[in-house]
Amino acid sequence: MVDAKQLIPMKRFLETQQDKIKLFSLDQPEQIHIYHNIGRVTKIETKSIQEQKSNTSIGFFAIYGIMQLKNWSYLLLVTEANMVGQIVQRTILQVEQISFLPLVSNGRLNDIHADDQTYCKMLKEVFSTRTLYFSYEYDLSNPFDKVMGNNSQFGTQQKTSEGLHYYKIPNHRFVYNWEHIKFLNQFQSTNLPALQYWQTIFISGCVMIRYCKLNQQSDCFLILVSRRETLRSGRRFVQRGCDQDGNCTNFAETEQILILNRQESRDIYSFVQTRGSMPFNWQQQPTLKWAPKASIIGDRSYNAELCKKHFEKCAESYQQLQIILNLIDKKGTQKMLGEYFTSMISSVKTVKTKYVWFDFHHECRNMKYENLSKLLNEIKEDLKKSGYFHAEIDKNNYNHLSNIHQQQSGVVRTNCMDCLDRTNVVQSVVSRNFLLHVLNQSNIIHTLTGEALQVLPNDLEQIFRDQWTKNADIMSVLYSGTGALKTDFTRTGKRTFWGSLQDGKNSLHRYYINNFVDAHNQNCIDLALGKLEADKVNYKKPKFNGVLQLFIFIIILMYIMTSFLPGLVLNEQSAYGNSCLMKLFIFGISLFITSKILLKTHYLFISKPIRDQI
Repeated sequence: MVDAKQLIPMKRFLETQQDKIKLFSLDQPEQIHIYHNIGRVTKIETKSIQEQKSNTSIGFFAIYGIMQLKNWSYLLLVTEANMVGQIVQRTILQVEQISFLPLVSNGRLNDIHADDQTYCKMLKEVFSTRTLYFSYEYDLSNPFDKVMGNNSQFGTQQKTSEGLHYYKIPNHRFVYNWEHIKFLNQFQSTNLPALQYWQTIFISGCVMIRYCKLNQQSDCFLILVSRRETLRSGRRFVQRGCDQDGNCTNFAETEQILILNRQESRDIYSFVQTRGSMPFNWQQQPTLKWAPKASIIGDRSYNAELCKKHFEKCAESYQQLQIILNLIDKKGTQKMLGEYFTSMISSVKTVKTKYVWFDFHHECRNMKYENLSKLLNEIKEDLKKSGYFHAEIDKNNYNHLSNIHQQQSGVVRTNCMDCLDRTNVVQSVVSRNFLLHVLNQSNIIHTLTGEALQVLPNDLEQIFRDQWTKNADIMSVLYSGTGALKTDFTRTGKRTFWGSLQDGKNSLHRYYINNFVDAHNQNCIDLALGKLEADKVNYKKPKFNGVLQLFIFIIILMYIMTSFLPGLVLNEQSAYGNSCLMKLFIFGISLFITSKILLKTHYLFISKPIRDQI
């Protein structure tokens, strides 16, 4: 990626004045004036005045939104960005830095009120993940076929149900700053299209674009886009299941796009998959155990209704056929959840479903990932029915589709427990299957072996692996705090000893984060999404998380146990009192009792997010 300032001229500027902020662009004559008083927005209006930048003008790439914190409101501006690449000649940018401009008289960039410092730091923790993307011309919140609007032209002006005019209609479920850009619609204006110019939409996830030469006659761009839904975005263990409207925790849409250039044509192919938590009411709160016990909440009929709502929404968004891949274990707590999920699916009568419970850990034990061919064979016919989007792009005009050959008529929806590691491996295999069929239909490859891991031609294989490895790591960092597990397989096509060691390291790190840090992380996410109102709560990040308290507690308990247990189990004349074996025995009993006490009192060390305390 390249610093956007080197490739894209900065055209958006602002100037601060006593009672307002002036936004103006070199691209259009209309200015936006945001009036404020004591850190609050009072009025927004448009002015048809062309203005040139001056020495006092502040340049920026996009507006993230306006956020009310404890004392002041702030205009959040993207001041640093990287260029990822282009999708059909439309530039995609990655957020590098977001700055805060207070809405006060002559406010200066990043001049933060003392009472707002905590909340600004929380927002910066979210923004520092560098997983926010935006574009001036391309709607990243929708798959390619919906960006095109199933019409032959991009950029058709349309009208939303709220009566607001957009040049593109974003899917607000995937717009990360949705709650913070609506401010422009809350005030009377005579020029709504001018306001819309400043309403840049951001997605959270990843966008990767790579070029590849296939042979003498053809080349391609391979693009991977993951967009995370915002309705129940959260950290694993802190949030599971779905809400009363059927919206699943950590639902995400991943789109593989192939732009294939040949001498005679330019074709674009798009294939969409989804992932999300099992769609009924369940939880798995951290308890200091390595794998906290999961529990189902509510009765069967209530949860069946939630499951039905979820898949009806999926059918509305992704057509009727739902290919549901459940990858959890068929033993232990996961078996209980899997059997319950299976019964929930059987009660969904309004949506056409294909449900497969594929015990990933059992089927691929001993690193036999080639066994994923069994899963592909089981859904082979359903994948054919589901298909993918395929259209021709006019070779002389990227804005025009000369022909739409096929629409995707179903979707693969995958889950494991966290919708991370196993899910990413299987999604990459399904996406590989899509690319192989496209390249076979295009006569780039001539044989389909039916293997789950059939190699893609030339450099495309390594590009594909790199993209899915990065996708796995990004989604995992956002949900669990560490890189993904099993990425040695995604990167190399096989499991390795060193990959297993890295998985062990990540698992230990996850244990620490999930138990002692994720409550704060969830608060940061809720604040960024507008679900936590800073002016209505008093929050400070704890100076010491539960780890320090836990260690102190363990030391005290162990001291008490090892001091008093010998006197309880031995008399003063015992010959075994000072032996090594007896000391180890006493230590072992002390450790056992201490661990039992800790598990019973885990709530003393594991904090909960603010929303669970209200």
